Amino acid sequence: MDRKLRMVMLVLFCIVGLTLLGQASASAQAIAGKEIRIGAALCISGHGANVGKREAIGAQAAVDVVNAAGGVSKVPLKLYIEDTASNPQEAVNVVRKLVADSKALAIVGPHYSSEAEATFPLGNKLKIVQICVASSKPGLSAANRPYAFRNTLTEDKVAGAVVKAFKKRYAIKRVAIITDIKDAVSKSVGTLVLPAAFKAEGVEVITGTDPVTFQTNDTQFAAQITKLKAMNPDGVGMGALGPDALNIITEARRQGMTQPFMSTAPIMEGEVPELGGKAVEGTFSGTIWDRSDDSPKSKKFKAAYDKAVRIYPGEFTKLPDYYPVNAYDAVFMIVEAIQKKGVTNKPADLEKDRAKIMEYLTTLRNFDGVASRGFNEVGDGVKDVQVYEIKGGQWVRVKD
Repeated sequence: MDRKLRMVMLVLFCIVGLTLLGQASASAQAIAGKEIRIGAALCISGHGANVGKREAIGAQAAVDVVNAAGGVSKVPLKLYIEDTASNPQEAVNVVRKLVADSKALAIVGPHYSSEAEATFPLGNKLKIVQICVASSKPGLSAANRPYAFRNTLTEDKVAGAVVKAFKKRYAIKRVAIITDIKDAVSKSVGTLVLPAAFKAEGVEVITGTDPVTFQTNDTQFAAQITKLKAMNPDGVGMGALGPDALNIITEARRQGMTQPFMSTAPIMEGEVPELGGKAVEGTFSGTIWDRSDDSPKSKKFKAAYDKAVRIYPGEFTKLPDYYPVNAYDAVFMIVEAIQKKGVTNKPADLEKDRAKIMEYLTTLRNFDGVASRGFNEVGDGVKDVQVYEIKGGQWVRVKD
């Protein structure tokens, strides 16, 4: 009996040992090739150029940190940056190029939800991971499983926190909404996200189901502001990108409106505080990170960003916001997948390697990033919301 028990225990020990050996060999497997290629499909030109450049700098900063530490199994990373020109069709062309020509293992980007609506289905067809670092239209990742990921919060989650703080600060009882009807995420924010968030807080949406509208890159907002002014709301919610939000608020002040404005994450691009001056003071928004964060991981990121800014130096790229943080964390997520899933980096294994990265990210829930913890069950980022207001020409975290 004792002999049989010893034999059973020996067999079990061997099985466990072989399993652990297999896991260890997968994570420590040698990486082939002279470089590990990661793609970046970002808006380096067009209306999102400044934020796209900051995202590219963030991704490059992560590559620099990894390479300074010896790369992955002594093989360096290389970032292949391609310009989507802030255009969905060009984003499609860029993804095709990164897949077929650059042979990237995974892609960071694109930026806009309108771009992702075009590239996510293509990514599934080509079987390559895309990690957007700004797209926040609700449901977009869920509709494009399994290769679509977004290392950001969807706007409904951001809006709830911002609306609550906005209402408390300004005693908002009646609000009007103005929205872009061309840009995908702005339209979603203005027609779906903000109305629901305000109603949840007991605030009357006086524009109802018929918000004041405009289209991306409109240059004249006099007629829209005239409508808003006549409604005399306590505050105004915007479904807008940063450059358009700046023009809307500027025109409102020109016409004598003094009410506060708010929106979600997209207005935190476009240098609204720097360009808007006193006109935009008190505007509310929300995001997941700010450069005032002095945690060890944030300090390391900011130091790496300061060096990587060499690739796109300029007035509007010298300081990071949360977008490059998302790109930085996205690169480290991809690296972690490469290490943990036994990616070989051999040309013959390219499709299998891309699938391994997808499989790892699908179940990633405990990532220890600067501002990222992984992805939920539909591929959207797991993060905490921070509410900000414009004060003194910059975004400042709301403490009350």
